[in-house]
Amino acid sequence: MSIQSIKYNMLNKQAMLVVACLVYFMPIQSFSKTISGYIIDKNSKQAVQFATISIVDENISTTSNRQGFFTLETEAKKVKLLIKHISFYQKLINLDTLAKEDIQIYLIPKSIQQDEVIVSASFYEQTAESITQPVSVISYSDIQNNMNSNLIDMVASQPGFSQVWEYHSPVILRGLNSERLLIMKDGNRRIGTFPGGYFGQDMNIYDVKKVEIMKGPASVIYGNGAISGIINVISNEPLGNKGFEGDIYSGYGSNNNEFVEVAKLTYRAPNFGISINGKFRHTEDMIYGNGEIAKNSNVEDKDFALNSCYKFSDKHKINLNATYHYGDWGKPRGFNGATKYFTKIRNKEENIHTNFTYSYTPYTFIEKIGLNLYFDHGKRDYYNYKNTIYDELNNLDLVHYKNTYGGGRAYIVMKLDSNNRMTLGSDAYIFSLDNPVEYFDFLNNSYGQAPGYKGAGQRNIGAFVHEEWKYSQKFKTVAGIRYDYTEVTEGKHAGSSSMQTAKRNALSGNIGFVYSPLQNMHLTTNIGRAFRMPTTEELFTTTISCKGIKQGNPNLKPEYSWNFDVGFHGSSFQEKFKYDLALFYNKLDNFIVEYAPDRTPDIDFTFSNTQAWLAGGELSTSYRFDNILKPSNNLILSLGLSYVYGVDLSQNYDNAPLFGMPPLKTNFDIIYHSFLNNNFLTSYNIKLGTELANSQNRVAKIPENTDGGPWGYQPSEAYYIFNFSFGTNFDKIICKPKLRFIVQNILDNDYKPFGSYIPAMGRNFKIVLIVKI
Repeated sequence: MSIQSIKYNMLNKQAMLVVACLVYFMPIQSFSKTISGYIIDKNSKQAVQFATISIVDENISTTSNRQGFFTLETEAKKVKLLIKHISFYQKLINLDTLAKEDIQIYLIPKSIQQDEVIVSASFYEQTAESITQPVSVISYSDIQNNMNSNLIDMVASQPGFSQVWEYHSPVILRGLNSERLLIMKDGNRRIGTFPGGYFGQDMNIYDVKKVEIMKGPASVIYGNGAISGIINVISNEPLGNKGFEGDIYSGYGSNNNEFVEVAKLTYRAPNFGISINGKFRHTEDMIYGNGEIAKNSNVEDKDFALNSCYKFSDKHKINLNATYHYGDWGKPRGFNGATKYFTKIRNKEENIHTNFTYSYTPYTFIEKIGLNLYFDHGKRDYYNYKNTIYDELNNLDLVHYKNTYGGGRAYIVMKLDSNNRMTLGSDAYIFSLDNPVEYFDFLNNSYGQAPGYKGAGQRNIGAFVHEEWKYSQKFKTVAGIRYDYTEVTEGKHAGSSSMQTAKRNALSGNIGFVYSPLQNMHLTTNIGRAFRMPTTEELFTTTISCKGIKQGNPNLKPEYSWNFDVGFHGSSFQEKFKYDLALFYNKLDNFIVEYAPDRTPDIDFTFSNTQAWLAGGELSTSYRFDNILKPSNNLILSLGLSYVYGVDLSQNYDNAPLFGMPPLKTNFDIIYHSFLNNNFLTSYNIKLGTELANSQNRVAKIPENTDGGPWGYQPSEAYYIFNFSFGTNFDKIICKPKLRFIVQNILDNDYKPFGSYIPAMGRNFKIVLIVKI
């Protein structure tokens, strides 16, 4: 045999050995397969969001998005899928993973059906229909699609909310500002250093899963300040299929040359996940509808967020959320009145907020045990520049605000029987504030300092019990009671050898009913007593604000609110027509108001207690037309109305207007959805909306011996604006890009929002690109 033949035989044997190895190992070699599809309501044929899809016997699960779409990765050829949603009957299906087309899974709704699942009302999941007060949900995709800039921008289109300015605006719900509206992150209160309360400008709204809104008194569960309602910004839980994913969000606004850049990196696993979120926003001065440049209105935000979640088992879970914010922003000149046009106000702020949550769900008589802890540290430099009439810098008041606060809550949810739940809990928090001041006189080349107040603040502890009884499918009752004790301290300041301390206590409660005469018709009633403790700024400290110098009043009493809510909501015509009517009457005892003292030099405002009442309501309706051009397409018409009427009983004439009452506001939207489900464009939507505000001449009188304030004393004319948006989704191509085109104030109308001295932003073109990596 030749050498060549021997080499050939050896190569032959080697090749056969390789083939044999491949054949041997091929049965155990596996490849990941993708399961994808849509979760659909069998009755309405609408997408079902937040459904949980899991593979039986594998620790793999995910949730459906706003379009009902989901994806799962598995190595098995055949699997059992379990689909769950609180509002639908669960479904188990056998599936061949070799199928390459998207599957469509239809769920049957339960007797009470609603996509939104609410946790803020009671610390456990409920559908909106089972809650005795008006509730609504803003999803993360809603925030992305509208390119919202901050919290007030996000909630302003919701019936009952009002916005005065573009960036730093009081968050007004049912005519009451941020002091009487509790804003929370993951159920933990946020506290601000502005005289008007917490405005939420330092909260990264692109680091959320959803935002829950509940209107009406909520002091039983959340304590101090929850008079007109709550806003709960809920962080995302990064759990799911094992692997990394990234999201990039890029937006541009033409009016003020706005850039918004968001990057998010997430690692998910069934029992552990972590996500990192970074946001940068930069704007130049905005342009009013009349073409004038709003000087000093530029903004720059930098945000960083970390979310993590770990499940020890099905019963134990911990969550950690940490955020950092830096902001440099100004208020447009003249926002606080034409006479103060030469006052320039800027703020530079820095904030760190973190919260920790532990939950234990033993699935026994004790349904859930929860523990929340949170900590916040913030700094804000308040620059109050005063210029001459020739716009030369005259002097500067620079206030260095520094606040630290933290607290926690422990609660237990007990299922006394199948129709009776009880929640017991206690919470506490501590708030501390320093506000030293520097004075610069540039004309006389002089400088001064004032130590301000150091360690001013308050301590609060409360305990509550809340119970729910479900007598039948048609009738449910809830009731609760709470006690709070607060100490407010003056803090150290110059000229005082001792610190004043005020001790206050408050009792609050509520009782509510839900009656459902029909499957999709619900009548609600809620009677609640809520409260607000006076803050250290209102009781003791002297502070510099855009209104002037404010001095506290140590004799202030806690505010109380007796709130009566009646609601009627539901759906008909196979859930094509939806409606939600909420009416309220709110009697305010010891309502804290500002007034100008007669003979106190160098003090512009102080505080006093008075009596007031307000009444109003909100209406939301929508109708969906199916089979528009094709079976999967629909057209939705929606209408929103809100109105509030307030009376200040401290005035010496009848029906004196309560400060800050907004006019009748109407929103009307036409929305067209098309689900194409092809290999390129999967869906698109078109939205045309209009906002109409009636004139408001019924405004509070400017307090004597003052120039009034930055808003609320100015009558407003009626206005209307048109908005347009167009969005496309490409879920089946690489990076799953989403494109949004938005036009706000299409006609470039020149108008002033209610109570504002300055116009609103003019026409603004926005474009947004969202991709996954």
